[in-house]
Amino acid sequence: MDDVFPPAPLATPSQPDAVQWVRYDRLLLVWLRGAIDLEHAAVLDRVRTVAGRDDRVVVDLSAVTFFGATALNFLSGLVERVYSPVIISGLPDFIREILIRTGMNGMVSLPVR
Repeated sequence: MDDVFPPAPLATPSQPDAVQWVRYDRLLLVWLRGAIDLEHAAVLDRVRTVAGRDDRVVVDLSAVTFFGATALNFLSGLVERVYSPVIISGLPDFIREILIRTGMNGMVSLPVR
């Protein structure tokens, strides 16, 4: 079980638990909450580098209130890093619209409405 990473230590001080993740047996689960902005870039980069090429990646966006360039860069980096499609869970309508407008909807697996 040496590839299990606890989610809590990656929380940012001003937004506790904004980024949580766990990786186990080629599965990376990521939970994002609140405003995902430049303040979280370093944490998101660390999470991205943990993803292995053969990992299945699921990103839960159900509690995100702001989704800008930092979040898009994070998803883009995950897409480039893993072979399987990045699966998006809990997709708010405003993020769906952002992903469609930027063309990211073709790069990730979105939930069906």
